[in-house]
Amino acid sequence: MKRILSLLLLNFSLGVLHAEIGATQEESVARYGKPIRDGMKESGLLFFQKGSLCYIAHFYRGHCDVMSIFSSQESMGLHEELSDAQIAALLKSEGGTTVWNPVPRFSINGVWNSADYKSFAIYDTMRHKLAIMTHDAYMREKAALAPAHGAHTPQAMHE
Repeated sequence: MKRILSLLLLNFSLGVLHAEIGATQEESVARYGKPIRDGMKESGLLFFQKGSLCYIAHFYRGHCDVMSIFSSQESMGLHEELSDAQIAALLKSEGGTTVWNPVPRFSINGVWNSADYKSFAIYDTMRHKLAIMTHDAYMREKAALAPAHGAHTPQAMHE
């Protein structure tokens, strides 16, 4: 029984450390190493480089809620493209879930929803960057932009 409990605890802890979305700052540093740039005080961002990839992690209330991933290699001022296999592996390893479902394309960008619909991902084919974001982070970002955009609506101008 102790062995089963130990295996379950080990499996759970590996899953937490394996999933970047939802990870704490300490878990991210343990996973990627010392940040190459620390913007936690100014913007809640940590910048990492591990192997041939760069990671920008945004933290909200102590946990990563947005992750941008791109190649550290550049060609003619653009980051190298991520392959379909790389994107699939990154969604699985960084997205906090093992199942990602493609969303029908209405643009040249790739879009995926997590199976639990708590997160989504977009691969920007022009910039060669994968962004994984929780829906909560998206809603906070959208709400923060709303007052700036609302001030220019015809209704707001008449008030």
